[in-house]
Amino acid sequence: MIEKDYILKLIYIAFLDIRVASHSQDSSTCFMLSDIFHTIPLQMSRADKGEMSYTDIITWIQKKCEERKYTFWLNNANTNIANLP
Repeated sequence: MIEKDYILKLIYIAFLDIRVASHSQDSSTCFMLSDIFHTIPLQMSRADKGEMSYTDIITWIQKKCEERKYTFWLNNANTNIANLP
């Protein structure tokens, strides 16, 4: 899978999980995913301009998930991505 497509699918999964969490009033999940992903569109813009790579963004997401003890979410997202068309 192309790195950019992978990042877009992670964003898609994050938005789905934020939607579900907000409906059940799980503000912790909403905050954590929003905190991790809110800068990704700007980072992608920088990657499109050649200022950074998509691999850098993926590494950054992994690091943020580790720092916030959210690697379980990333593992689940990767499983879900494998099932997407």
